[in-house]
Amino acid sequence: MNFTKISVILLGSIVTSGSYAAIPNYEVIPSPVPVSDYGTITRMAVTSENLKGKIIVDIWTPEGYEATSAKTYPVVYAHDGQNLFDSAFSYAGVPWAIDKACSLLATDSDFVMPIIVGINNRGTEGLRPSDYFPENALDYISPEQKDNSFIYQTCNDIFLGNEEAAFVAEELKPLIDSLYTTAPGMETTFAMGSSMGALASMYLLCEYPEIFGGAACMSTHWIGSLNLNPDYTMNDDEVCANAILQYLSDHIPADGMHRLYLDQGTQGWDAGYLKYESIAREIVRDKGYTEESGQLYVYDAKGAGHNEWYWQQRVEIPLKFLLSKEAIDAAGIRDSSVAHEESFSEKYIYDLNGIAYPLTHFDTLPSGLYIRNQEKYLKR
Repeated sequence: MNFTKISVILLGSIVTSGSYAAIPNYEVIPSPVPVSDYGTITRMAVTSENLKGKIIVDIWTPEGYEATSAKTYPVVYAHDGQNLFDSAFSYAGVPWAIDKACSLLATDSDFVMPIIVGINNRGTEGLRPSDYFPENALDYISPEQKDNSFIYQTCNDIFLGNEEAAFVAEELKPLIDSLYTTAPGMETTFAMGSSMGALASMYLLCEYPEIFGGAACMSTHWIGSLNLNPDYTMNDDEVCANAILQYLSDHIPADGMHRLYLDQGTQGWDAGYLKYESIAREIVRDKGYTEESGQLYVYDAKGAGHNEWYWQQRVEIPLKFLLSKEAIDAAGIRDSSVAHEESFSEKYIYDLNGIAYPLTHFDTLPSGLYIRNQEKYLKR
């Protein structure tokens, strides 16, 4: 049997041409798992070399999804994953209900149903700010300004924004593409989040524009740091906010190929972001993002505050913007399912005795070495 361009799979990791590819090890967690009435959720612990630990990830597939189907799905990588689906797991006891929103949008002929990948934050380890802060924005804070920003205390001088972005782009995305029937192109890959999760989503768009075609940033925490008063009001951090905005200006892709959703409420913490939100909108418009071009959608959630209930009320707006069939088709990937099928069309992998196994979830396979051809056919 002669093989061309083969991969050897060992315990969920792929070896290509003698070197490890960027697909991490993972474990499926059988319980407890968030429950959805509108599809299926699989919970995994993904081992990240970048973050030096296991990250919990919840993958929602819509009703009707079949791993063996040729149909492909765009993917939304959403931060604060534990808050997305199930009230029993949500920090505030109220989820975004993003699965329900997608299902309700299914009747819209201009909506393309996605796979949602919920990346759980590491708040229980005290690392959420460290993971979600856009690390390279620190370059815009001069030594003389450091004492005037709270960001160093907020993150305990631990900054992992680059590592978190690398985990999503270089480890998690290849894993999801290998396990699910995704449309893997930039035009069908999106980031989404609220508050500091919005900063992390914006950061993915800026740092990996060749991978992410758009980002939805809800109630973006433009001030970066978190310094609270006894009454739970939040102090401003102009130094950090200006650094983030300068980073955005220098790094937002201005190639006419990306899309950005920005919104803010007007009450509570969101009210403190409004002056910076206005500057951010001006920055991206100067870079060519406009409503007329379809690259920009801004939304003012009047009366809305800063919590999951308010994001639940409007989550369908960014979903519909990012997953518009008209916009996706206009990006030139109308035939993405065909391209994906040719790249990952083999329905089987083979053990070293030549016995074929269905190429579904790796965790269903017996332990051992497997060979997968990455061309359209195996050449025998």
